[in-house]
Amino acid sequence: MKNVSYYFASNKSEEELTRIISDPLFTRIVSYLSERKEQDVILRQIKANILTDKNLELYLDKLIKYNLIERANRRYTLTFPIFSQGESLTLPDSITQSFRAVTQTESISTDYFVLGEWLWSLLFQEEQDPYFFGIELSSKSLPIFRKREEGNDLLRFVSVYPEELVPLDLANYFNLLSRRQELPSHFEPLQNIIGDVDIHYFIPQMQKTLRAIKRNRTRDSKKNIFQEALLVTGDLKKNEENQLFLATPILDSTEPSEAFQLALDKLKTELTLLWEGIETNNQRLFYKQQLYSFIVVNYLPIDLNYIKYFK
Repeated sequence: MKNVSYYFASNKSEEELTRIISDPLFTRIVSYLSERKEQDVILRQIKANILTDKNLELYLDKLIKYNLIERANRRYTLTFPIFSQGESLTLPDSITQSFRAVTQTESISTDYFVLGEWLWSLLFQEEQDPYFFGIELSSKSLPIFRKREEGNDLLRFVSVYPEELVPLDLANYFNLLSRRQELPSHFEPLQNIIGDVDIHYFIPQMQKTLRAIKRNRTRDSKKNIFQEALLVTGDLKKNEENQLFLATPILDSTEPSEAFQLALDKLKTELTLLWEGIETNNQRLFYKQQLYSFIVVNYLPIDLNYIKYFK
């Protein structure tokens, strides 16, 4: 089987499910069953063809628990689809024109709002039912985007990025800390500065740092670990005069203009028609992921491969 990546949302423990599918045994079992879709596969055959020191029956029971395989009449089958990306997506001219009307005309903050907040919510917020599917990856595959959001009522950090990237930013850093996952090596400079700091302590300190920088943009501004952290993540940068400035946009919480809202409403109506006839969760989510990736790749500023912002 080709390289496959798996996407899911579960009403059971997603951490346990992540561990299960991260086990190399999962790939071997999926490959074996996928290649024998039209055959009756029994446990004896699986044991004979998938040699392992682990308790194979116990592992199969875990897959059954999460409805990833089915055992009926002693026969084992996969219960989820594995999609392959076909021809490249195209959008109707009317949708293309509508996107041009709401992006790349106002500001970077507006573009980030449309792609990171409005479009993500439109596509995925109502998809609350569990789903699980695989996608065969190739050199022509669209990147699949992930969204991480961490923070509190004072401030939130947001990152929308291709899943293979996992950029060094505050949203991903605090997300990894909250899930107690091992930090990738490129996060080490940030970890050396702020360690396992509590996000609810970090946010007020960061706000103080940003206010101080706004008051005094010179290179002589008093340094602290929060300023250093923002420099490491690229949220703060220095201009040619060595003055600090905030490079990451903060989304405005004010209501959009009437004309802008009308343009978004029109675009929502046009986009919704694209998936309204797709009834199965897995197929609809796959299509929406492909659609989101296509839109971001085509409308993100050409010098960027992901977006991050505060709100």
